[in-house]
Amino acid sequence: MQDSEKNLDLSNKTAIVTGGAGILGRTYSSALLKSGARVIILDKKIDEKKLVNQLKAEMNLGKNLIKNLQMLECDITNTKKVNQVFKKIGPSLDDLEILVNNASLVKQVGNENLVDTYKPFLEMKPKDWEEYFSVDLTGTLLITQKAISFMIKHGKGSIINISSTYGVLSPDQRLYDHFNKSLTEKQKKLGVKIEKPIGYSISKSGILNLTRFLATKFAKDNIRVNTLTLGGVFDNNPSSFVKAYSERTPLGRMANKNEYAGPLLFLVSDMSSYMTGSNLIVDGGWSSW
Repeated sequence: MQDSEKNLDLSNKTAIVTGGAGILGRTYSSALLKSGARVIILDKKIDEKKLVNQLKAEMNLGKNLIKNLQMLECDITNTKKVNQVFKKIGPSLDDLEILVNNASLVKQVGNENLVDTYKPFLEMKPKDWEEYFSVDLTGTLLITQKAISFMIKHGKGSIINISSTYGVLSPDQRLYDHFNKSLTEKQKKLGVKIEKPIGYSISKSGILNLTRFLATKFAKDNIRVNTLTLGGVFDNNPSSFVKAYSERTPLGRMANKNEYAGPLLFLVSDMSSYMTGSNLIVDGGWSSW
């Protein structure tokens, strides 16, 4: 085995992936399993049979890899629930080296009632952005606190916090104007307007500084912490949105979910052994304009 292959070999390592039942969570979990890791998926709701079938169909995972997968329901915003889950899996975490803080409150264009979820800034109530903080920041905090204690005992760890270009740059609200054109006359008269919520941007921006804090504090414990900042991933979005997003992106398209697996493996593995506190941006050039 060549040195590069050894660096990507995650055998005898345990990884936790939050939000692992979602589109990107499944991608990350599959990539980790294929690299030899034992993977624990945490998600608020898990249909185990459906999830396994998705992993087999989408990622071509065989039974020999599925056997290294554990799936547990957990509300990561709830301290009591997090404590219960880690107590349950604690005995098997002696080799915990990888944590992917992927869980996020994402209200995807095409899969949500945007009138209710994409409220304009001037009409937002505190709960409308606090719900983003609860998942993206508080959830990440609670899971990381638990995971780091095992990594310290093990003497090594790699934590990846998932952010977004909207945590680095302000959302381009012009992408959402199309949806305002499709509002009913009644909605228009009522002053209804759709905007990308500020709560998502603020929570994803907070992830960046959380990464830097953790990276500097736990470097002495041989724990690396980095951010993976993503651009938009195609998930059966409306064609008009895909067209507008693609025209705004230098590479001219949205990402395929599988294109984020490689950057993740680079960050969790020894391929990036001298990298911590960094932000790896993979966005098709979106942030280069």
